[in-house]
Amino acid sequence: MTTPPAMVSIHEESFGQLSNGTSASLYTLTTPQGMKVKITNFGGIIVSILTLDKTRRLADVVLGYDRVSDYEADSYYLGAVIGRYAGRIDKGQFKLNGHLYQLALNAPDSQLHGGKKALNKQLWHASTAQEENKSSIILSYSSPDGEEGFPGEVNFTVKYHLTVDNELIVEYFAETNKTTIINLTQHSYFNLAGHDSGNIHQHKVSINADYFLPMSEKAYPTGEIKSVTNTAHDFSKAKFLAKEIDNNDDDQIRIGLGFDNYWLLNENAIAMNEYAAQAIDENSGRRLTIFTDQPSMILYTANYIDGSHYGKNNVQYQRRAALCLEPQRANNKEKGVNIENCLLTPEQPFYSQTRYVFDLA
Repeated sequence: MTTPPAMVSIHEESFGQLSNGTSASLYTLTTPQGMKVKITNFGGIIVSILTLDKTRRLADVVLGYDRVSDYEADSYYLGAVIGRYAGRIDKGQFKLNGHLYQLALNAPDSQLHGGKKALNKQLWHASTAQEENKSSIILSYSSPDGEEGFPGEVNFTVKYHLTVDNELIVEYFAETNKTTIINLTQHSYFNLAGHDSGNIHQHKVSINADYFLPMSEKAYPTGEIKSVTNTAHDFSKAKFLAKEIDNNDDDQIRIGLGFDNYWLLNENAIAMNEYAAQAIDENSGRRLTIFTDQPSMILYTANYIDGSHYGKNNVQYQRRAALCLEPQRANNKEKGVNIENCLLTPEQPFYSQTRYVFDLA
C-alpha cells in the first residue's frame, strides 16, 4: 500500500467583523511537523507563526492580536503587507513625468507606509490552493486610481505558501494601467523566543550587506551610501543586538531610537544564492533565515512600541519586544535613494519573492 504524500493542511474560520460590518477570515496552514502559520485576509496580515524549539516546544514567534478589530485599530503595522509605498515620503510628495503628486498624510509632514487606509487596512479577496509539498493563501486587491493620492489603478496579488519543509514563501505581484510607484514589504515583528518573552536583546543577527544608508534627524536617508565597516551597523558577522542597540554615542541609533536603517544587500543575496539576513535565539535554538530578490533591507527593533498595546493573550508589548526585517526595492547601490527605483509601468508588471526559512541553529 502506497503511503500518501505529506501535505500542509488548510483551515478557514471567521476572524470577526470590521467596523463597516464586513467579516474577515483567518486561515491556518499546518505542516506535518506541526509548524502553524495563521493569516487573515484583512491587510494580508500574518497573525501568528508557531514553530518548534530545540526541546520540540511550540511557541508563537510574531507579535499580533486575537481579533481583527484590534488590527483595524493597530498603528504598528503588526504582520501586515505594506504598500503602496513602504516607508516615509517627505511631505507626501513626489514627482513623476513632470507632475507633482500630493499623497494623503498620516504622519507629521509625511506619508508613512502608504497612507491612512493603505494595503494593511484593506479587506483582500482570498482563495486557497493545496499541492503535494505546499499549501497557499492567495490574496488580491485592486487599488483604484487616486487611492491615498497615488496615480494609476494597481492590481495587487500576494501569495503566501507554506511548504512541508517549514518555509514560508511570500510572492508579490502588481500591475497598473498608468505609470506609478510601489514599494512593498512584509512587516512581521519577530521574537524567536516567543511573542510574550520580553525583549530581543539576546537575538543574534546577521545581514548580508557591506553598505547602509545613514538618515537625517528627520529619519530620511541623507543620500550618502556608507560602509558598515567600523560602525554599529556592521552585521556582516552575526552579533547580539544587545551589543549596540542602546548605543547613544551612535548618531544613527540615537535618531532611530534603535536600529531603523536601510542596508544595501550584496549581489549574492539579491541573486538569492546566499541569505539576506538571519536571526537566531540561542536559548530556544530557533533560527530565521531570509532570502529575497529585493536590493535593500530594513532592520527595525520595535523602537516605538511603548506598552500601550495589548496583543495576543493580553500580553502588553514593550519597546524592543521584537525585530522586523523588511526587504524593499526603495534603495539600491546603483541609484541610492531614488523614486525611479520604485516605478511600476503598464509595460512592466512587478514581481518579487521572499523566503522565510524556520529551523534550529
